[in-house]
Amino acid sequence: MPTATTILDAHTTLQLRSLDRLYLNAYVPQLQRPPLVRRFLEREGSPIASPALFEQRTRRFISELRRYAAEHGAEWIALRRHERKEEQWRPLCLRAEAEGRFGLVAVGVIQERVKAWRGAKTVLPRGGVAFDFRREAVFVNQYYLYLADPEWGPSFIKFSGYAPWGGRVYLNGHEWLKRALAHEKIAFRPLDNGLLEVERPQRAQELADTLGTEQVQAYLRRWSAELPCPLSAEDRAHGYGYALSMIQVEVADTRVFDRPLRGRQYFEATIAEQLALSRPESLSLLVGRRITRATPGDFRTEVVTPFTLPTIRFQYKRTTIKQYLKEGRALRTETTFNDSYDFAIGRAIENLGTLRERGDAINARLLEVERGTEQARLGGPQLRDLVMPQRRDGRRVAALRLGDPRVMALLAALVALAYQPAGFSNAHLRRIVAALLAQSEEEYTRARMTYDLERLAGHGLIERVARRHRYRLTPVGLGLAAACTKLADRVLDPLVARCGSAPLSPPGTPWRRLESALDALLKDANIAA
Repeated sequence: MPTATTILDAHTTLQLRSLDRLYLNAYVPQLQRPPLVRRFLEREGSPIASPALFEQRTRRFISELRRYAAEHGAEWIALRRHERKEEQWRPLCLRAEAEGRFGLVAVGVIQERVKAWRGAKTVLPRGGVAFDFRREAVFVNQYYLYLADPEWGPSFIKFSGYAPWGGRVYLNGHEWLKRALAHEKIAFRPLDNGLLEVERPQRAQELADTLGTEQVQAYLRRWSAELPCPLSAEDRAHGYGYALSMIQVEVADTRVFDRPLRGRQYFEATIAEQLALSRPESLSLLVGRRITRATPGDFRTEVVTPFTLPTIRFQYKRTTIKQYLKEGRALRTETTFNDSYDFAIGRAIENLGTLRERGDAINARLLEVERGTEQARLGGPQLRDLVMPQRRDGRRVAALRLGDPRVMALLAALVALAYQPAGFSNAHLRRIVAALLAQSEEEYTRARMTYDLERLAGHGLIERVARRHRYRLTPVGLGLAAACTKLADRVLDPLVARCGSAPLSPPGTPWRRLESALDALLKDANIAA
């Protein structure tokens, strides 16, 4: 079976890095504090800054939206809770685009819980009333304006039905890229939310790199001027316009393979090593952030296998790193930022480029880590190098056979002496090994200890301190000694005991019993501790 490195280098027909889904918050900066709200209402010419003026604007907005939808043949859809909205509106946008129709395709209406301004009436001492404004959670109608955009394809803008008339914007970077390629007459074959083939891959990557804040803001400006909006043109002229901030940003790296088989082979070659990447020390290197005990989140690797195609997820705070196969042909590595503050990056849309750079770096590091761990697995020392005699510098080095009580005592003693800053001596190691073997130092002689030190040094587990009769562990020695000791004590010995206990029956069940026992032991052994 080809290795993961070989698959990425020799069997990748297309590599593309791009922004994927963007879910943005649209808000009016000048309506975010009570004094600003009163100032806005005072522009209406009313002697009292009353919340009733909000309702008048909302009714006017809905009336204009209904008229605009009727003029443009857009459907008015009553959305239902607990149903995927995308399944309702996306086909309508794609059908309109195929027919050459662009603009508003449908309006979806549903009640949702949002924060809105509520007015509390106060009677003034000298007569008259005034209103104090505070934000409260309310259920109000939300209006989803589903659009077939000539540059972005299926997208939507959502407006709230009550002040401060916040909204949401949904865009897809891969859909933008497809239309940019079509505009330059570059042939391509689409993949579900991506590209399968493209005539000029380098130009496709150049276009994907240009996508950023400017294109997103241009989309909002264009449709804010065209569509009915709770804020009038006069309001916008006085500075009451919408700004954007980031709610969710997906940054994707897609590698298309020459055959579907390559994707399955890639996961088979790397999935065992990926299970350890969610440990804090590994995840810290992956995301480029320090992880401490105070860092929120549950550090674990989640493997989901829908229809035998695996999906692997890592979590860092509110950021998700995911890797899966797209339509069985492409390896998609995807970092989803649900809060840019996880990386000390502001949420304003102007920081989109910075956040994308961070996502590209995380995706690249994950792929490089997979290459590195897989190459280490193929090129590193094997178990037979430890348990069989070796020849080093023309000398024969005796084997260190796992399971031999003397060898296991040696390995356990090395772990106990791992952090001796000045190293350890023959006598120091001899005392610990003798105690582990339940022997006296007269039984475990200096000659035997010297012989064992030669074995350990010959296999590269320890090295002699220059100009001193002392030794220290090598990095490889510490890893092998700890791994072999834990496996023997926590897994192999209990497993052998279970296999040798009561007879297994009926015929055919022993291997199933063995597998289930091994799974339980590995889960409880806490090897990674």
